[in-house]
Amino acid sequence: MKGKDVVRRLAPNWKLWLEKDGEYVFGPGAYAILQAIKETGTITEGARKLGMSYRYAWGVIRKIENKLDTKLLETYKGGTVGGGGANITEPGHLLMYRFAKYRDEFERVSESM
Repeated sequence: MKGKDVVRRLAPNWKLWLEKDGEYVFGPGAYAILQAIKETGTITEGARKLGMSYRYAWGVIRKIENKLDTKLLETYKGGTVGGGGANITEPGHLLMYRFAKYRDEFERVSESM
């Protein structure tokens, strides 16, 4: 009976990322950055919310944009007192949607086991 109990306590574990031509492009960290930017409206506040620097967050986004040859963010500058921001582009929203859909499906399958 001990063997069956051990097996029943096992749980699936997985890591999800998206690749292009076998090369990493997008994963949970990048998704979190875009989600935080979406929620706060700025790269600065999004990065701060995640406890990372603006430079790091913006660098992650730029790497993805370069690999996909498309913009994920539209940025705009504020007036003389600041107040700029960032909006997620349509391709950025689609990338987030697809990643979340895959992630949710993996979670659904792993919970049903």
